[in-house]
Amino acid sequence: MNNIKSDNTNSLLKTYINVHISLKEEYYEMVFALLQNFKFTGIEEKLDQIVISFKLKDYNDETRNEILEIINQFDPDAKIIKEETLEEKNWNEEWENNVQPIRVDEHLVITPEWKKNEIDSEHKIIINPKMSFGTGDHQTTRLVCRLMKKINQPGKFWIDAGTGTGVLAIYAALLGASKVLAFDNNIWSIENAIENVEINGFSDKIEIKNIDIEETELPDSDFIAANLFLNLVVPSMPIFYKSLKKSKGHLLISGILKFHHQDILEGAEANHFVHIESIFEDDWVALHLKAE
Repeated sequence: MNNIKSDNTNSLLKTYINVHISLKEEYYEMVFALLQNFKFTGIEEKLDQIVISFKLKDYNDETRNEILEIINQFDPDAKIIKEETLEEKNWNEEWENNVQPIRVDEHLVITPEWKKNEIDSEHKIIINPKMSFGTGDHQTTRLVCRLMKKINQPGKFWIDAGTGTGVLAIYAALLGASKVLAFDNNIWSIENAIENVEINGFSDKIEIKNIDIEETELPDSDFIAANLFLNLVVPSMPIFYKSLKKSKGHLLISGILKFHHQDILEGAEANHFVHIESIFEDDWVALHLKAE
């Protein structure tokens, strides 16, 4: 790619570039952690692809090469597949036109704030996503929500591991949880989750923390919802089991492609979990496990 230049500084400041990168989903979290120092305006997740948006003035050959170096550390086959230049527009209007309410099931709708008055549902979660973590648009979020409704026991302590936008934590509160601990190791997710918890009126019930699951000890709990990448799930099972052991509690796992279903079952058995149920949507699976 040639260096991008412009004779018009004002035009340059109002132009953006979307960098489309092919990358296996299990590497997203590690790559995102290393991208935090870049001056980008947003990240969108797709299936085995991420899209990073920059102001054009903040993206050049050096930035491109640094991104390639980072993604290839984890996925040698990862590459930049497209660089798309966009002129500035009314992004709020564009966002509102494209982000629509998502019906998870007959009980739950996840909706942006500007659509909330159009929705009639038993449960309604208001989400203003800054990035595409846990908006309900992804199958794994919907799968965990369905399991949560099915096994609901009000008055229990929930943990939402890898909370993203806070959807699962908010749903636990809506279902009657006595307390929820929600955590993530991504600062953008933490800020977005705090905002969404406040919008839904659960700041007194949901605690949001910036935690790396590999470096923490979780408190005793009754339920854990873990919508995580494959590379974190099985290594984290001893941590989950220790938290759930006393209550013989329940672990709901997703973020997993159905092709890795057996890997999770084997990891669960090795870590003293009993498999209760698995549910599927497209190529994704969510599992309900119970601590022995």
